[in-house]
Amino acid sequence: MNHLNKKDDNDSKDILKSWNERFMFSFDDLHRHAKKDVKNFKVKHQPDLAKNYKEKFVSCSDLPEYINLLNDKNIQIIHKNRSVILLHEDNAVGAVIRDATTKEVSDYFGTIIKVTIDAHYKIKRGDQHSSSGTMTGHGSRSNRTNPPTYTYSYKDKNLGPNAIKIYEEDGNILGNWLFESGKIHLPSSVSSYEKFKNKVKIEDDTIIGAVFCTKNYEAAGHTDNDRSEWAIGYVYEEGEVKDGYFFYPEYGVAIEMTSNSIWCWLPQAVHGTAKLNITELDNRYTAVITLTEKTAKSIEKKNN
Repeated sequence: MNHLNKKDDNDSKDILKSWNERFMFSFDDLHRHAKKDVKNFKVKHQPDLAKNYKEKFVSCSDLPEYINLLNDKNIQIIHKNRSVILLHEDNAVGAVIRDATTKEVSDYFGTIIKVTIDAHYKIKRGDQHSSSGTMTGHGSRSNRTNPPTYTYSYKDKNLGPNAIKIYEEDGNILGNWLFESGKIHLPSSVSSYEKFKNKVKIEDDTIIGAVFCTKNYEAAGHTDNDRSEWAIGYVYEEGEVKDGYFFYPEYGVAIEMTSNSIWCWLPQAVHGTAKLNITELDNRYTAVITLTEKTAKSIEKKNN
């Protein structure tokens, strides 16, 4: 890959050492999307079931204050060997695509996610988003500082220009890859992003919104106030992660998540992530693109 081989800036050497030695693939490999045997999976809209899961944590066993997901007969399980488009009355409401890219590219994305988490400040979510684990952001954010800051900040204020460029370029590569993957596998998932992009005249290579990166993240059932109609995510795992389902009670399903998978959902519908069953050697990382309402308003104000 090209910009991973830049070593002219001393403050970036530690960051890049393993990247330079580990990843060998071409630009074409990065953008090669294998054809998948993706089945349609019909679901029902279940707002009453969604209410039962809102603000509740979920597990796959009987634990105090947790809903046992696998005991709920109203929840259909999408097992780990299935790639599906979730359909409600012929309209797509979700998707999961397994084996999304090559192992080399998957490991590269996993490293980008880990470096992004290490480099950025942890995001503190509000009470309506009860969660555990770590979440950070790369890309556009709502301006909350004086002087104005329109992107997520790095922990190290002394990063040199080459290190910052590498952080930015690789974060953008991941975000744009997620966008293009959504466009290929579920075209409707990017329509709201493209509409916003045209409205505010964002440049072609700019992420529309932000990439949110997580480590061992578990979230109670919740909804998100996003301007984008869809969220598009990617999963990367180390070791053997068990029981880490994405639960989507609004449509009566739970997806058994697996490494190197893309998944899409409607953030305004109730969703969350079940309690992980991991050891100290196991980790689940995710990267998700979405456009929050606050960020959308901030971009509109800035561009106007």
